[in-house]
Amino acid sequence: MCGPHLLHDINHSHPEPMRSDIRQPEAQVTMRPCPNCGTAVQEDFVFCPHCGSEILNACPSCHRAVQTDWMRCAYCGADLLAEKAAPAPHSHS
Repeated sequence: MCGPHLLHDINHSHPEPMRSDIRQPEAQVTMRPCPNCGTAVQEDFVFCPHCGSEILNACPSCHRAVQTDWMRCAYCGADLLAEKAAPAPHSHS
């Protein structure tokens, strides 16, 4: 017979298996109407998925919703003031 081993320890207590019938509370999603079409959209959506209107300002780097008075994106750190001051790229035809 082999010596003491964790797998052979009969006094070792095992946690109960996870039960799939226990539901975790869902995060509350706040909705608001799109100012263009009135469809209910999540408050953190940058664009309306129904009509495509821009609802909030988006970070030009990570495209997450940002406040208009932020100097830097809270998510990726992009300099939002530099992005506003940069000239729009011109397409050459």
